[in-house]
Amino acid sequence: MYGYVRPEKGELKVKEYQRYRGVYCGLCHALRRRYGPMCRLLVNYDFTFLAVLLAGEGEEKTCDKRCPVHPLRKYPCLDSCPGLDAAADETVILAWWKLRDGAQDESFLKGILYCIACLVLRRAYKKAAGRRPDFAAETEIQMRRLSELETSQSASLDETADAFAGILRAAGTGAEENRSRILGELLYHLGRIIYILDAVDDLAQDEETGSYNPLRYRFRLENGKLSPQDEAALRLTLQHSHNSISAAWALLEPSPYSEIISNVIYLGLPSVTQAVFAGTWHAHKRERSKI
Repeated sequence: MYGYVRPEKGELKVKEYQRYRGVYCGLCHALRRRYGPMCRLLVNYDFTFLAVLLAGEGEEKTCDKRCPVHPLRKYPCLDSCPGLDAAADETVILAWWKLRDGAQDESFLKGILYCIACLVLRRAYKKAAGRRPDFAAETEIQMRRLSELETSQSASLDETADAFAGILRAAGTGAEENRSRILGELLYHLGRIIYILDAVDDLAQDEETGSYNPLRYRFRLENGKLSPQDEAALRLTLQHSHNSISAAWALLEPSPYSEIISNVIYLGLPSVTQAVFAGTWHAHKRERSKI
């Protein structure tokens, strides 16, 4: 996945860091339990945050389990709960569609690898789609829409970002109606931020390879880079989405993970945004890759 949605670990209290790590490990175990050991490779920061959002009061029970990366020691992780299971199911669904999209967009050799990965994941995808039919249907609609926009080389950043944001919005359905609506708004704008940050992050590479990137058609690049004016415009639209996320979060009831969610929204996202625009994101990511 993308990995842009993560906390600023240095600003978390020790107990909150352990709680976040427990959700990450819990998602890993949920993927293994529901879809087999290979699906553990799909665990990511973005859907860990989704699990944190979806986990409600009473869903913070932990248990000690061994990690395949550190098999000699047991670690506390979030026990099975509806929010964690939903995040695991939706992780598989979106991963399968991203692999399918990659099989169409990448070079011949890379496309073959994506096709093989799709075949390996297909059984898990069908099981997840059966458990989350509404999310699977919306993901298919929006991924096909996104593919059409890419094929037509659309210069509309709003349309392309909206397609991906629609997938994230659907990830919040299933809760009580009012909470589902608020979660949908928060996740929609989170999806916009993820898509735009990914476009900025990949811009230089896409310009070199000729791959589709809406920023290549929306703006006139200067030596393969955005002009200061265009960068300012992108930062402004990101700030609008960030403001909408903050407003939605303020409407939600407090949860056992409120401190973590606030950290991600007010510290993690701005830090990642700054690193992406500064071109230091990959070094920034390596420094913070360990859970």
